[in-house]
Amino acid sequence: MILEYLILMYMMIMFFSLFFFLFFFNWSFIVFLMISMMVLCSFYSCTGFYYYLGFIYVDSFSFLMVMLTILITILMIISSYNYVSSKSGILYLSLMSFLMSILIYSFLVNSVMTFYFFFEASLIPTLIIIMGWGYQPERLQASVYFLFYTLFASLPLLFVITYMDSVFGSMVFHLISFNIPLTYALMLSITFFSIFAFLVKMPLYLFHLWLPKAHVEAPVAGSMILAGILLKLGGYGIYRVSFYIYGLIMKLSFALVSLSLVSMVVVGFICCRMNDLKALIAYSSVSHMGFVLAGVLTYTSWGLSGGVMMMVSHGLSSSGLFCMVNSYYERFSSRSIYLVKGMSVVIPSMTLLIFLLVISNIAAPPSLNLLSEIFLMYSVLDYSVFMMMMFPLGSFLGAVFSIYLFSYMQHGKFIKMLVNFEMSNLRESHSLVMHVFPVNMLFLLSSLFIF
Repeated sequence: MILEYLILMYMMIMFFSLFFFLFFFNWSFIVFLMISMMVLCSFYSCTGFYYYLGFIYVDSFSFLMVMLTILITILMIISSYNYVSSKSGILYLSLMSFLMSILIYSFLVNSVMTFYFFFEASLIPTLIIIMGWGYQPERLQASVYFLFYTLFASLPLLFVITYMDSVFGSMVFHLISFNIPLTYALMLSITFFSIFAFLVKMPLYLFHLWLPKAHVEAPVAGSMILAGILLKLGGYGIYRVSFYIYGLIMKLSFALVSLSLVSMVVVGFICCRMNDLKALIAYSSVSHMGFVLAGVLTYTSWGLSGGVMMMVSHGLSSSGLFCMVNSYYERFSSRSIYLVKGMSVVIPSMTLLIFLLVISNIAAPPSLNLLSEIFLMYSVLDYSVFMMMMFPLGSFLGAVFSIYLFSYMQHGKFIKMLVNFEMSNLRESHSLVMHVFPVNMLFLLSSLFIF
């Protein structure tokens, strides 16, 4: 019991240290945070750590998500220094701190209704960030897409939660189990609407149209928090909710797993013809999160562990790629892949960091993505041999568009019209290093993800 209290105290210290960091910008705090996160997660995950008190439930999965939320929030602040140092910097920091608090509570609660409340509350600060600090006038259209997609999908979930409370008299995740006889139509409705909101949030292919629009128009902090944390909130919700509807969701799992693997191939072909850097990275997130869904719905230890590893590694690598795109946008004022060229000649110091981020997106060693794809591949193969007809092609296309992204940016002829070109600075290099370091070093501590 003493160890559990120490963990909660540690989380509170990390939370208040963030505000210390906001005012003093102490770079060494990031290193301390990463080392302590890896050590504590590896120790408590291997010992089956969990903590339960009232509405708070902390296990190794939620603890990892909380640490990832704090780390991504700090890296957001570092990457968006131009916004932080502006006149509206206090409002910008307040919104990010408010969003971080909502996400932390989302990962810590054990009640379905409370989780639904924080799940929907995360929409408000994200929407304000996109509308207030977006790049183009089209950010209003992107905000409308983001708002209505989320609300339309999540409203049926509220009715399911209400029905669940009337049947069981409880809304705690671990006290609910749909073992009562239901008609086929009611069973199918409960199953679909229980996970529909999370499928849109992840998002699964066919429910993803809001994601490229929101990413393209959002500022760097909006893109980083969308790719790094908010997409994982959908995966976390499916992970929690799917266990109390296990018997029901197995009737839909074959269709969802098939759609997830087909989406890898379709999105791979879409990415190979993209010319917008942010849209390309956003579509690659659809492919990765679809693979996470396929692993979670197999209900095997390999699939669940691989899904958690993929969420952590994708949160770091995609956030780093968006940070990289923002640093190029500040110099070129364009996200076109045909204009951002020859960067290995102009800024060679960032080429290695960007290469490490790109190969982690491919799932090449020594990144954590490699181990996660091996776990997910084994779980899908164990689920059905026919599923492996799509996986090799989808994985190959992921490597194709990632190499396509790197080669177009780093090679080619540099545009000489850019007279006032700014070289790399310590802030950008530090942000990229703190994305690259954990996603490659956590491979050595992979035992913390195996439940």
